[in-house]
Amino acid sequence: MLDAARWTVLAPLLQAATAGPDLLDATIRGLTPGAVAEEVLKEIGEHDVRLDLTFDGVTTSHLLAGADVVVSLDLADAVRGLYAGQPWSSLAVSTPDPEIDERGVQGWFAARKGLAPSVQGLLSALRPVRRDLGELAVELGTDKWGDLHWYTQHYERHFARLRTEPVRVLEIGIGGWDDPDSGGGSLRMWQRFFPRGLVHGLDIARKNVSGPRIMTVRGDQSDAEFLDRLGRELGPFDVVIDDGSHFNDHVRTSFHALFPHVRPGGLYVVEDLQTAYWPGWGGHPEGTDGTSIGMLKSFVDGLNHAEVGDPRGTGTSLQRTISGISFHHNIAFVEKGLNAEEGGPEFLRTFY
Repeated sequence: MLDAARWTVLAPLLQAATAGPDLLDATIRGLTPGAVAEEVLKEIGEHDVRLDLTFDGVTTSHLLAGADVVVSLDLADAVRGLYAGQPWSSLAVSTPDPEIDERGVQGWFAARKGLAPSVQGLLSALRPVRRDLGELAVELGTDKWGDLHWYTQHYERHFARLRTEPVRVLEIGIGGWDDPDSGGGSLRMWQRFFPRGLVHGLDIARKNVSGPRIMTVRGDQSDAEFLDRLGRELGPFDVVIDDGSHFNDHVRTSFHALFPHVRPGGLYVVEDLQTAYWPGWGGHPEGTDGTSIGMLKSFVDGLNHAEVGDPRGTGTSLQRTISGISFHHNIAFVEKGLNAEEGGPEFLRTFY
């Protein structure tokens, strides 16, 4: 079952996070400050402080764990810091003032100093540092760096221009085989890498993966009709990553069903292309037309269709909407965009 309603608050909030103050304030009012504060609290998790969020002169207190320290912040400021990494202009911290006891002055200073880690932990959650994708992959237990593959260096390069945008990501294959409580490392990695991203995971097995800005869907990547419905209801996507079954016919079906639901300027990524050469997976040692790599090779010719009997550059719908392809070891990135350049003039084709 697809639950697009889950993004009713988050999607417009992420869009407005980098907007001017008037638009962001209007968005918060429209969504209601309580609903926005709830999303902020989901994102930052538990901390040993009280967080006071103020909007339109009304302050709401949120006891995250203990109450010895109170961090006060304007709600719009919290949204800007959390989703756009912007500095705060309204931050205030109040702490209890311990009495001088038998420990003396040194004990008083020691008690005050002990409050700093809890405050800093909350502030770090409210404005997270952008970390290297390889580091995130190792921390969160995905095999995209080390273990089997060395993909994050390529992802870092191709996704750099999208990192701070309000993207929608779909990854086919959540991991952990049929264990509902295993997998999800990649989804959590994308959620951390894209601070304004909505992350969707598709798997044929039931999965209990949860987290801020993460949604999982159960379905079969070889079912083109289901994939089309998924794209219409949860897309359009800025990024689609196929890390699913890796069977060649599944890869081809998924691409043709989902690429129409990728936004212009977006990317479709196919991982683990080694199976295109393995007969047991529907591949062929020469990467022939029926394989996933054969499909991707045909897109190279499609990029230049205007030079092969189509000088005005009309082409098929697919040829007109693939604007670039990048290959790396076992992974390829297909760029969505307008490919409508005309071919060379006829007299040059027969010049010699």
